[in-house]
Amino acid sequence: MEKILKNQKSIMISSLNKDKEASISYAPFAMKENKIYIYISKTAQHYYNLLNHNKCSVMAIEDEKDSKSIFARERVSFNCEAKKLETVDESIFTLFDEVQGAQMMMVLKTMDFDMFELSLINGRLVKGFGKAFDIEIYDGEFKINQVTGIGHPSK
Repeated sequence: MEKILKNQKSIMISSLNKDKEASISYAPFAMKENKIYIYISKTAQHYYNLLNHNKCSVMAIEDEKDSKSIFARERVSFNCEAKKLETVDESIFTLFDEVQGAQMMMVLKTMDFDMFELSLINGRLVKGFGKAFDIEIYDGEFKINQVTGIGHPSK
């Protein structure tokens, strides 16, 4: 899971639009203390989707060219609650500088971008065929249970 999150610079975001229809997009991200941060423009559809409906799902997925099988790309997804941050701790911007590049972040800070914090609720890790794991989060710690059937983790 850590490898997937560290090797990707962007995540897919599934959110609900004003008509509560599913919408998918992507955004560059940084992760700190089990929270995902996205810095997005007010012109992006998902900006207003997240403001109006704070539930979303995100996914980081292995690049196709690195996958052993297109049918079983390694990936991790999370259900999240999103909130727009009114003030942003400088450590978050420092993390974005490291992950996304300081020059790009300097440019984006002059534009209509805002920082959103995505709090992880639960998730799913897929490491290949027959290697799916439900992710639960308790007190900031990940608990991973292998899935042995549709929606049924092993004990």
